[in-house]
Amino acid sequence: MLDKDLIDAARGALPCDLNLANCSLVDLLRGEIRRDVTVSVRKGRVVGVDDGLRAERTIDLKGLYLAPGLVDAHVHIESSMLPPPEYARIVSPRGTTSVVADPHEIANVLGYDGMRFMLAASEGLPIDVYFMIPSCVPATGFDTAGAALFASDMYPFLREPRVLGLGEVMNYPGVLSKDQGLLDKIALFRGEGRPIDGHAPGLSGRDLSAYVAAGIGSDHECTSPEEALEKLAKGMYIMLREGSTAKDLRRLLPAVNPRTAHAFMICSDDRHPNDLVEEGHMDHALRILLEGGVSPIDAFRIASANAARWFGIKGMGAIAPGYRADFVAFESLERFEAKLVFKDGALVAEEGRLLKEPPAARPPLRDSVNIKWLTGEDFRIPAPAAPGGRRMRVIEARPESIVTGELLVLPKVEDGLCVSDPERDLVKLFVIERHTGSGNIGKGFITGLGLKRGALGCTVSHDSHNMIIAGVDDRSIFKAARHLNKLKGGLVFAVGDEVILDLPLPIAGLMSDRDGGFVVERLKAFDALFAREGLANASPIMTLSFMALPVIPKLKITDRGLVDVDRFTPVELFAE
Repeated sequence: MLDKDLIDAARGALPCDLNLANCSLVDLLRGEIRRDVTVSVRKGRVVGVDDGLRAERTIDLKGLYLAPGLVDAHVHIESSMLPPPEYARIVSPRGTTSVVADPHEIANVLGYDGMRFMLAASEGLPIDVYFMIPSCVPATGFDTAGAALFASDMYPFLREPRVLGLGEVMNYPGVLSKDQGLLDKIALFRGEGRPIDGHAPGLSGRDLSAYVAAGIGSDHECTSPEEALEKLAKGMYIMLREGSTAKDLRRLLPAVNPRTAHAFMICSDDRHPNDLVEEGHMDHALRILLEGGVSPIDAFRIASANAARWFGIKGMGAIAPGYRADFVAFESLERFEAKLVFKDGALVAEEGRLLKEPPAARPPLRDSVNIKWLTGEDFRIPAPAAPGGRRMRVIEARPESIVTGELLVLPKVEDGLCVSDPERDLVKLFVIERHTGSGNIGKGFITGLGLKRGALGCTVSHDSHNMIIAGVDDRSIFKAARHLNKLKGGLVFAVGDEVILDLPLPIAGLMSDRDGGFVVERLKAFDALFAREGLANASPIMTLSFMALPVIPKLKITDRGLVDVDRFTPVELFAE
C-alpha cells in the first residue's frame, strides 16, 4: 500500500527523517556526477533530490560521493562458511546493501528445511538478502545429494516476497536434451515472469542459442571476453565474477565498454570470509572496474542498477524519489572505499564498522553428516593387472580456476596398490557419501594441490557436499574422515593419527555456529599451515571443494566415481 506520508514529505508538508547535504551525487539516471546536492529521505525512501526539503536530522557529507548501495548479483552465502547474520556483519560495512543468494549448497544437503533456514536466518539484517530457488537439487545424476527439489516443491516459495526467480541452471545438457523435470522448473518460473539465472561454461553456437531460447537470461561462468560478448549478443546479462577461486573479472574487462556496460553485473559466487575481510566484497570488484578504466558511471551501473533491472527489483539501483535509501558514501573514485553505509535511510556502518549488531537468528537444523562405518581398507586403490601397467586419469587443478584438466599418467604402485606420489604432485582423492550412509566412495587422484604429507578434508564439496579428502597416505586420510564425522562437518588437516588443525562447520556441514572472527582466524591458521607445508595451490580448501562439481569441465569426481564433464558421462579411473 502506498504510504501517503511519502507524498506529503516530498511536497514539504511533512519533515523528512534525514537530509544528506553537500554530497557529490553519482546520478545513474542522468549519467553524471552532480556536486553540492542534498538528498532527502523519509521512512527509508528517497523523497527528494535538491528539492529544498526540511528534515529532522541533517548530515553534512562535505563533498563525499554518494552512490546507490552495491549489489552482489549471485552468491552462495554458505560458501563463506558463515550464517547470514555473520556474513552481513562483514559485507555491510564495505558498501554492500543487497545480495541475491542462491542457497544451492544447503538445499543440496537439507532440501526444503535448508531453504527455510536461510530465509529465517536472513531476516532483519543490515543488507537485503534476496533468493533464487536452486534449480539443480541434485545438480546431476552423477552423485548423491542429501535432498531433491522438484517443481512442485518450489511453488510455495514463489509467494515469498524475497524470492525473485530460478537459480543457476547448471545442468545445461539437461536443457539441451529436454529433461522434463528440469523443463518443468523452468516453465514454472517463466510462467510467473520471473528471472532465470544460467550457468553454462563454454557453451556456444547453436547450443547456446537453444539454452537462451529455453528462457535462461544470465550467466556468471564466462572466462574470456569472446565468450562474454557472444552470450551478451544472444540476449544474456553477464555477471563478472570475482570469487576466492574463480577470478574472472580482470580477464573480462576488454568486453566492458560504454556500448555493452548495460548488460554486465558483478558477483562473488563463492568467497571465503578471510578474503572478504582482507580484500573485500563488491567494493573489491568495483575497484577492479575503476582501475581497469571503466567510467565511474558505468562502473556503478554494473555494481547496482543493472542487477536491479535484471532481477526486477523495483526502487533499487539509483538515487531518486521513490527509490530505497540504500547508499554508500566515499571519498575517492580512484580508490573506492566505503566511508558511510546507509540502509533504508539509517546509517548502519561507518569507517568499516557495523554500528548495530545483527540478530543472531539460528533456527534448529538436524545433523547432516551420516557416513557408514569406515575402515582403513576403504581407501585402497588396487592397481590393474596389465603388462606394463595402465595409465590412470588424474584431475588437474588449475590456479584461480574451477575448470580442471585431465592427465593420463602411470600410477606409482606398491604391493599391488596405487599410492600417492608427492614427487610428481599426485595424491589420492576420495569423495565419501555423507547423506544417507550408503557407503559410496569415489576414488581418484589429483595434481595441483602441492600436498606433500598428511590429508586435507572437508564436507564443503560442490554441489552435493559429500565429504572430500585428498591425502598422501591412507592413515592420514582415515583420520581426516573420522574427525570430520566427529565434528558434524567442517575442515581438517591430519597427519597420521594427529589432527593438526580443524574448523567445525556443524550447520549443514557448511557453516560455522561461531562468530565471523573465529572463522576468519581459523582460516588464517589454515593459510599459515599451508604455507609451512609448502602447498603450491593458492587456495587449496576452495580448490578441493570444487573437485566434486560435475558441471564444470573437464574431469571431476563424485561419490560414484570420475565424470568427464565435456562428454557428460562417467569414466573409469584407468583408461583403456
